[in-house]
Amino acid sequence: MVISVRLCSGRTGFEVTTCTKIDLIYASSLLKTKVATKHLLLMNYNGVEVSMYPSGRMIIKTASKEDSLEIARSLLAELGLLLSGCR
Repeated sequence: MVISVRLCSGRTGFEVTTCTKIDLIYASSLLKTKVATKHLLLMNYNGVEVSMYPSGRMIIKTASKEDSLEIARSLLAELGLLLSGCR
């Protein structure tokens, strides 16, 4: 599984990067979202603000790296997307 997590530049959450492409329009049909376009998806996922991008990048506003990683994995699993080695 290839996934990286780092503190976002604004220090308000964590940037999670995956090699999994996400169809945001499809994702918005499965998840409860605030804003959904083909370029950006904004949602409150289990009480946490999440911004998701088609590249697989997410900004997750949590207090810890571990929490953001857990949320990212849960979201990808809910969307039926498996992370595997990127090339």
